[in-house]
Amino acid sequence: MVPKAPPTTEGIVIPIPTSDSKAEADRLFAETVPGWEQLDNDERAEIAELALALRQRGSPPRVTVVRDGNGKFSINMAGKSATLDTLRLHNTFVADSLDPVNTRASELIKYLDSVGGCTETRYNAALSFIDSMAPQSQAEVLLLIQMYVTHDAAIRALSQLGQAEWVQNMQMFGNMATKLLRTSQGQMETLARMRRGGEQVVRHIHVDNRGGQAVIAENINAGGRGNGKLDDQTHAAGSAGISAALLGADAFGSGVPIPGGEREASMQDARGKQQRRAEGEP
Repeated sequence: MVPKAPPTTEGIVIPIPTSDSKAEADRLFAETVPGWEQLDNDERAEIAELALALRQRGSPPRVTVVRDGNGKFSINMAGKSATLDTLRLHNTFVADSLDPVNTRASELIKYLDSVGGCTETRYNAALSFIDSMAPQSQAEVLLLIQMYVTHDAAIRALSQLGQAEWVQNMQMFGNMATKLLRTSQGQMETLARMRRGGEQVVRHIHVDNRGGQAVIAENINAGGRGNGKLDDQTHAAGSAGISAALLGADAFGSGVPIPGGEREASMQDARGKQQRRAEGEP
């Protein structure tokens, strides 16, 4: 029996204009986009807009993954110009020499090989992600590599969770995926803090202890006129503003404050001991 040949798939060519000329773009699309004549004006305009946006983003570095007879992987430049591809790789890794490039490339290879996915598609996808984030330092490059492999590991754990048949396996992969996703979120927050830089936060905290209950209000602001004002407090306190807060509106509706431990004094009769006569009495 003759084995069937694998089905062939037609590749999709994405034309990228070399300039912003509309006439050149229309001529290029008419020659390369299948069914261009059947598209309306809005569809043609959308293709032109997306293709120009893709050209403006530039091309990330692309490599080929080669495996030698000993099972070890290495990468080679995949473009027409090895010089251009090497420069793109240096730019992606924010490297000033070949050593950090080789080290970061080796780290990606080790992870992808450990999960059986060291292919050109997976490797170039990782490079595209790092390049799209436009790292500003090698520290950001390290964090971006961690973000990529953490995300990949989390997706693998989730896929195993969907295939698990035993409760123990479901719990194991579920816990693993939860921890990895939490770690991925923390990495994103770390990257945001790195790019935000140092910032000064002014915290105004006043404690209102009344009615036997402590009311703690915290206002966070970055300065500016009026930001340091405490609600329901005197505006003429001056330096006394650092002392305990004055009583204001009762946030909990507790009524009157609880009396202290001192002995209560009897209230004086407002009219003395003289009895008031009723109307008409002599």
